[in-house]
Amino acid sequence: MVRVGEELAKLLRAQGCEVVHDTTDHELDDLSTAYVRSEETLLTYEEPFDLYIDLHRDAYVEGMGENALHADGVDYAKLMMLIGRGDNFQVKPHFEENYAFARALTDALNEGTPGICRDVLVKTNRYNQHIGVYSILVEVGNNRNTLTEALNSMRPLSEVIAELMTCE
Repeated sequence: MVRVGEELAKLLRAQGCEVVHDTTDHELDDLSTAYVRSEETLLTYEEPFDLYIDLHRDAYVEGMGENALHADGVDYAKLMMLIGRGDNFQVKPHFEENYAFARALTDALNEGTPGICRDVLVKTNRYNQHIGVYSILVEVGNNRNTLTEALNSMRPLSEVIAELMTCE
């Protein structure tokens, strides 16, 4: 996923967006506390960001449907935005703002490349989305997608982000 993040960062920069691509490994030996470690990393930055992206790849589950899209001669990994409500946390995410942004991103992606993005998924965790408004978790396909499919999906994603965030 680091390579996919590098591609997204490169494409966003080419569209005038200022990007910090942090590649710190937060999973280490204990995946269950990865968000504790990633929050510590986020808090080391002096200034808040306009957008936080937590880039993942999903795990394939039988019956989840097609994981790739072929459109205009290009194979794409399907994307999905995941937003947390923070049900079991005192400090809640900016749910309404993050959900609205995820919906706008999903709608714009599907308008430009129909079917590239699944519906926004809402879960009870918070995924460090309490750190700031516009904070999203982006699933880039799953473990059955190729690297090429994942990389191809970064172009439409970067274009829509740059448009919504008005990068210049």
